Amino acid sequence: MKFEEDAFFGTLLAIEGITDARAVMNGPNGCRGNPAYFSDRHFPRDNSLNRRSFEELFYFGQSRIPCTYLDSDDYIHGSTDKLREILPLIAEKGDAFIAVVNSPGASLIGDDLNRFLKEAGLEDKCMAFEDAGYSGPLSAGFDKTIVAVLKWLRLNRLPKSKDRVNLLGFSIYQKYWKGNIAELTRLCELMGLSIVSAPGAGSDTATIRESATASYNIVIYPEYAGQTAEWYESELGITTVRPSAGAPVGFDATESWIREVAGATGRDPTPALEDIRRKRTDAYHQISRYFNESDYPKGATFGIKADSSFALPLVKWLYEYLGMLPVSVEFMAGEDTRTVRKLIEFLESTGLPGALSADRETVMQDFCFSDGISGEHLELTGRCRCPVEIFNRISGEIEFTQKAFLGGEGVLYILERIFNALRKFS
Repeated sequence: MKFEEDAFFGTLLAIEGITDARAVMNGPNGCRGNPAYFSDRHFPRDNSLNRRSFEELFYFGQSRIPCTYLDSDDYIHGSTDKLREILPLIAEKGDAFIAVVNSPGASLIGDDLNRFLKEAGLEDKCMAFEDAGYSGPLSAGFDKTIVAVLKWLRLNRLPKSKDRVNLLGFSIYQKYWKGNIAELTRLCELMGLSIVSAPGAGSDTATIRESATASYNIVIYPEYAGQTAEWYESELGITTVRPSAGAPVGFDATESWIREVAGATGRDPTPALEDIRRKRTDAYHQISRYFNESDYPKGATFGIKADSSFALPLVKWLYEYLGMLPVSVEFMAGEDTRTVRKLIEFLESTGLPGALSADRETVMQDFCFSDGISGEHLELTGRCRCPVEIFNRISGEIEFTQKAFLGGEGVLYILERIFNALRKFS
């Protein structure tokens, strides 16, 4: 079963992940439901609880991603009239900028959205995405959109500070994106680095404009930020830092991430490394305490479907630290080739290359790291005993506390999930 959104979804999420931006869908209302609900669920705005303020035309009671609700006549005569009607109403909501995104069907009409915005005098308030790369991977659509937004915002060459960095590659599509950003911000601050922005994941337009003051861009997920990092470097001269171990998942990858970031930025990694070592000690004490109460995970099997930069460090850490065995490894579309090559080499060195060709629908997994829908499907069909959701694809659990998968806090959370599941297995 395939549960992957495309570049169109990635475009909408990139815009909706900017605090004071709003995506407007030029298309039928049916294309809007999932991304509108998703945005409100995983990145709610302050005004989203007042549903009565979104009862007017184009919103239909949902606070996010209003649409022009194109019908058969519009596909013949064009969408200009509805755009002329919708944009003034949306501008009243007070967003810093608006992005009009064509749905796949609307892109076939041939309306010149940029010309319309210019003629309407809205080019300083609105931007247009006439073609969102509909068949491409979500991550590629996200990356391309962030670059387009950076160009539209007209970032200037500003005086740079050596202690300021941006975090690239975060998206509201990723599970616990807020907690992950908070954890990496904490580790960077221990090294004397200040985070300016994370474009597309909670930063507003003012902060994104200020991102030009950073001296370094730290790429967390290259699948979502390859083009973005290149644009920053070529246009603004901001150095790209891309840690070689992938995202900081697990103790070893996090320590490697700290050393490489510190080395590239000229900072002292000691305080951050000491913090991770303390968490190593905490983990050891907990594992030792509960060793006799619940089975140790050595020999437990796991499958994973994730972005390659997340899969590489997670597979290595689960295998080397806990002795767990990967039985199925799949990548989300748009994988990073260098990262995939490293993971292939690792699996071959451990005698487990078959995990890459194994169909997760046919192998038994004690743990399944994937999107929530796939994980629940595998659990219900008896192929997985404990699904662990790593993408915001399902809303079964109500969560009030901030969690993370990355850094030291992420390590402890993953261990908590695994050991609590083992107790239930017993």
